[in-house]
Amino acid sequence: MKETSGIFMILLLTSATGFFPALPQKREETRTVKIFGRVTDFKGQAIEGATVELKDSRFSDVARTNSGPDGRYFLVIPKGHYMALTAVKGYQVRSLEYWAWNVPADRDIEIDPRFDRLEVYALNAWRPQGAYPSYQIYFRPMSLAKTAATVMKAGGMEGLNKLPLIDISPDLEAGDIEVNVDGERVDVLRVNKVREASGPAQDMFAYLIQVSLPKAAAVGDWIVFDVILSDRDTGEKGEGRLYFPRPQSR
Repeated sequence: MKETSGIFMILLLTSATGFFPALPQKREETRTVKIFGRVTDFKGQAIEGATVELKDSRFSDVARTNSGPDGRYFLVIPKGHYMALTAVKGYQVRSLEYWAWNVPADRDIEIDPRFDRLEVYALNAWRPQGAYPSYQIYFRPMSLAKTAATVMKAGGMEGLNKLPLIDISPDLEAGDIEVNVDGERVDVLRVNKVREASGPAQDMFAYLIQVSLPKAAAVGDWIVFDVILSDRDTGEKGEGRLYFPRPQSR
């Protein structure tokens, strides 16, 4: 019994003094990431005090912050996949929101919002099977100038629901739309302004455009679409981004 106890004590002492090599420690996986960037206008001027929000699939805020004097912001959030990131200052008074959709926050990611008086809402894209090699891109744009005129026509915000058509969209042609796919500018081949139901007895306008494929080789797990709009009648501008999962070749 004494011999056994002595051996046990020797093992305990040698382990405590580092005689035995330390066992490898399992590294704890990082569970948070950072979304960061710089908020500017379309002249590149920093916007201080812009509200930046990250939203989940129910459009509830997951995180929120304000841009600093140099326009910079950052959010520390749990790793995940988020519905959207928005940025705005003076909403519906001086400007409308920037939206980045389908945000893949599985690692640190930079998003640099730009906003003015146009909003690129509900941005989506796909590549149609068996068609001309291209992307179809859908969005519902909103003009601050046309929204103000429509609200006045309706006699106030309360009257909007009585209108058969909520006409808040700019009239866009191919030259008014810039599309970048993974940072490469592509050609806008066709522009279709479509009328769609926004309620049981109410319509609004959206756009379905066709663009060429980028020439550069595909890189990364996500396709990044940036859509920039310019209204030639009002001088308003707007921008939106979409992250779209890149199809995996087999």
